[in-house]
Amino acid sequence: MTTTVTDDTLAAADPEQEQAEQWARDYADRISASTTERLGHLAGSSNGTNGTNGTNGSNGASGALKPAIGEPTTLGQYVAFDVAATSPIQFTGLPPYQPGKVIADGENAYLVAIGFVNHVPNIPAGFAVPPSVQLGGRRWRMSLDLADITHGTHTTLARQGTFGPVAPTVLPVVFKLPTPNPGPDAAVYEANVTLDIVDKAQPYAAFATAFIDFDRDPGFLFVPPAAPGWRHDLPNRYLVYPK
Repeated sequence: MTTTVTDDTLAAADPEQEQAEQWARDYADRISASTTERLGHLAGSSNGTNGTNGTNGSNGASGALKPAIGEPTTLGQYVAFDVAATSPIQFTGLPPYQPGKVIADGENAYLVAIGFVNHVPNIPAGFAVPPSVQLGGRRWRMSLDLADITHGTHTTLARQGTFGPVAPTVLPVVFKLPTPNPGPDAAVYEANVTLDIVDKAQPYAAFATAFIDFDRDPGFLFVPPAAPGWRHDLPNRYLVYPK
């Protein structure tokens, strides 16, 4: 079974929705400035490295993650358009909020998708006019595809809008996750996010290959624990269980 929901009025759906929206805006503000700095640094690197330690990618020699949410890249590290996501988050009690990947039926839970549009021109990469200018006034669509692996059903949640004269570097979109009673067996969901431009003759589209995992994995037996952070090329999964 496949269900598609397009709703741009979700902000008034429940009292916690605005809290989720504010969290997304705050996070976007935090990464916007550092992303701008990072993009300018990459644009000034002529050899495709980060210009300081000779390494490629979004991590420095220390392995510390830097704000570079876009993949795949063109001509080195230039990323024109991309999207990332978070694991589910629940705003219960005071921060730090409870882990969000194990959700009781009927509880409120949210997933934040983070769109990215590069605003730095790069002539060698083929973007003398930066994507943020190319996409000014264009219509976008963000989709969250939820596959219930346990029961073999599928739901798509969609949000859409129109960029201003210049597209923003970071576009946060909040999705409220459906948490129906799964019956006697807890349901495992896999979440996939896509972002594309719906206007014709605009070849911009992306899907999330990375997500921010809010939960600390305690590990198991000889498997070491994993701290919260970015997960790359791994499925973004969560559980809904009956109370």
